[in-house]
Amino acid sequence: NGYVFFVPHRRGQGNSPGPYIMDELNRAESKGERGQLLVNLHETHLEDQLAALHYLQAVPFVNKNRIAVMGWSFGGIQTMLAVERGPGYRVAVNCSGAAETWRGSSSLRSRLTTAASNAKTPVFFLQAENDHDLTPNRVLSEEVRKAGKPVEAKVYPAFGSGPHDGHSFCSRGTETWGPDVLKFIESYLN
Repeated sequence: NGYVFFVPHRRGQGNSPGPYIMDELNRAESKGERGQLLVNLHETHLEDQLAALHYLQAVPFVNKNRIAVMGWSFGGIQTMLAVERGPGYRVAVNCSGAAETWRGSSSLRSRLTTAASNAKTPVFFLQAENDHDLTPNRVLSEEVRKAGKPVEAKVYPAFGSGPHDGHSFCSRGTETWGPDVLKFIESYLN
């Protein structure tokens, strides 16, 4: 489809150096400390993501007026934080962002709700029906809608046999959600 894909890895993931986020979270001494640490680490990772965006905007063969962001799980959290920041991304796709962490962190719920209410780009939300928690996509898509930005939220049929399979829909179900996402992205990049 003529796209350039740039897939940076979060610190401690893939080939990126640094501590693994789950190791850092597991050192928290209380649920409240863990929730705030989760937000703080995501804010740090957002700065890394924005540095990657600035790099991408400077690559000669990339059209800097047609850049989209998409994230799955923690990457969906990153997507929501990015849409609040403004220029750079023209459209966003959040797949299962915070589906595993929403219930356990009031700090994260508050931060993501604020980000969604300040959204500066259209957002497409997607999940499988049997993902861990559908609440984040429902709540955050409504906040984006209230912010006056175009939004689409779609829950696809169950994928696999349980929440873990449902959560993996983002990486293993592209043949199902791909056409919808491409249509949404294209409608805001033209």
